[in-house]
Amino acid sequence: MPRADQLSPKGVELLQEPHLAILSTLMRDGSPQSVPVWVDVEPDGSHVLINTVMGSLKQLNINRDPRVSVTVVDSQNHYRTMVMRGTVVEQLGPDRGSVDHINKLAKKYTGRDQYVLREGETRVILRIKPMHVRETGGEGGGGGGQGWRNRQASES
Repeated sequence: MPRADQLSPKGVELLQEPHLAILSTLMRDGSPQSVPVWVDVEPDGSHVLINTVMGSLKQLNINRDPRVSVTVVDSQNHYRTMVMRGTVVEQLGPDRGSVDHINKLAKKYTGRDQYVLREGETRVILRIKPMHVRETGGEGGGGGGQGWRNRQASES
């Protein structure tokens, strides 16, 4: 799929499935800090959502520099991917749904109805506006290796 500034319906579908994402933020010295996270997406593909602990290193990095990247690889088909660069445009706390959101993610990733917060833990939703999206795999190959696999098979 060509590059875009929002996720396609197939990209939304990928992020609605329980695959881990890698969120990368920028440290003060400019080096990347990458961590695995649970991921969600707005149904129209306009924003990617990450729920984290207020005061975490990733949130502190974002407060200083809101540019991030998010990578998701299908755990069953590693040629199906979504790589996005974007900007955190909003941080939504408990008064704006972060606890309900982490419970939704807990159900998606663990099957449990509720995420157990640690004492004093405050959750925040990072609402990320994509600036550059690249998706591979899915229907039609989309780049990501299926064409390569087919060529290898035909050349054997």
